[in-house]
Amino acid sequence: MSEKKLPKIIGNKSTGYNYTYTSLADIVIAGYDLPPMRVAVLTNNAGEPVIVDGAPVEYIEVERNFGYVKSDGEQIIKNEWVRGARVVLPKGAKNNSMNDAQLYGSAITYARRYTAMMMFGIACDDDDKLETKTKAEAQEQELAGMKEDLADLYKKAGGEAFENWLKERGGLTYKTFAPLKAELLKRINDKAEAKEKKE
Repeated sequence: MSEKKLPKIIGNKSTGYNYTYTSLADIVIAGYDLPPMRVAVLTNNAGEPVIVDGAPVEYIEVERNFGYVKSDGEQIIKNEWVRGARVVLPKGAKNNSMNDAQLYGSAITYARRYTAMMMFGIACDDDDKLETKTKAEAQEQELAGMKEDLADLYKKAGGEAFENWLKERGGLTYKTFAPLKAELLKRINDKAEAKEKKE
């Protein structure tokens, strides 16, 4: 039985204000199986919410299942929540047709959409009628989410000086994210296996 080939570029099918875009529904229709997602609050080392501009920093978390095989052949399956795109409501955001709750909901949907695109490594048709500034902000937000994800994994791997590590590998781009993440996951698994051997 042949495996279904999923598209890496999805056409914009949903309609917004004077432009088209790719919605979460379009991504599902294209054949991608979205995992559970939730909104989480970023906390500091003391477990307190990180506050920026008077509001807690929120981001999307994605449920991820992964596993590895130990040297003795035992298969280990784990579950965790990993960080996706940040939920951002631009300063002074106003919309005569939407109240504050609707604007917040829209920001969550936007972050979930970009988290899904980042997770599956897919792109959408160019939104030609969207403002250039909006595109740049979306890309910056997406890359920031990728960087936070890598920073968390780097910390779990026991590394220090994350910025130096990232710089040594040529920095973060859409193309380098997947191999960098794979490297860190391997380091975490190796570290866990080494700890179990000592015990």
